[in-house]
Amino acid sequence: MAKRRRKQNRKWIFRIFFLLLVIAAVAVCYLVWDSYFNEKEAPKGEDTVTPVVEEKDDAVVDSEGLPEEIEKEETIQYDGGDPNEKESLTGAITYLGVSGNDLVVRVNIDQYLSGGDCEMNIVRGSEVLYTSMVPIIDSASTSTCEGFNVPVEKLSSGKIQVNINLSSGERIGIISGETEI
Repeated sequence: MAKRRRKQNRKWIFRIFFLLLVIAAVAVCYLVWDSYFNEKEAPKGEDTVTPVVEEKDDAVVDSEGLPEEIEKEETIQYDGGDPNEKESLTGAITYLGVSGNDLVVRVNIDQYLSGGDCEMNIVRGSEVLYTSMVPIIDSASTSTCEGFNVPVEKLSSGKIQVNINLSSGERIGIISGETEI
């Protein structure tokens, strides 16, 4: 009988040791989870942000003790001249291609215009295949033609030249492009 008691005592010791190990593992997992995933608030009265104090130069004062006004430098435009001051109108064809059953032409004008006309001529060689006119629409700082949608059935296949004549007041311009139908 003595041998039997030792085995039972060892089983209880092993079970208690295993239970303590599981409790310790759960406690460690909880502490890691709590410190890693939960944001803890800083205790009140302690700031985690360090304020930065900038030192300002002494203001320039005139003979009367009043601060002098400093003139700001004029901003210099390095990209070229102001396109609104050009004598002729300029721009670009932003889209020229077939979409569905239409030849779609979209134009952007470099200048801001409050009115005017865009006349589109589709030419092959010296033959004018199609002509259309739409108004100029103003945008924030540029302008655009209202847009041209030409049924492809009115044009024969091959290479075409698209010329857009711009006119607004006394200013005129031409924008050109070509595509294959």
